[in-house]
Amino acid sequence: MDWKRYRELCDRGDVLSRWLLTHTGDLLRRDGESILADWLESHLDQEPLPKPEDHLGGRETDFFRVTADLARVRRIADHVAGVAADPGRRLADGRGFGGVTEAWNEFRDWLDGSHPRSPYRPR
Repeated sequence: MDWKRYRELCDRGDVLSRWLLTHTGDLLRRDGESILADWLESHLDQEPLPKPEDHLGGRETDFFRVTADLARVRRIADHVAGVAADPGRRLADGRGFGGVTEAWNEFRDWLDGSHPRSPYRPR
């Protein structure tokens, strides 16, 4: 895989990082959404995108293509946005939600065709 193609793939709305999948799954599980968490975390069992030969990152830098329906992604995006609005809530590692809400909104917009690079965008 060359760097240009790798960057193009990682920039898609339906390609998500191991970090995002892991932390969102944990958040959903803590909030009683275990079925949604199981579905999300199942993507971690697939092969990540192949990295360029000279990529220096390890497993923690993996990205995965996530095939999802719009209703499920909307549920996740809405849940994350609701939790992020509570100033007392944090991710399991103590971090805030910077970037997490945006990533799920981008995926939702990717699927509903409102993202400018969405393949589902009306022509």
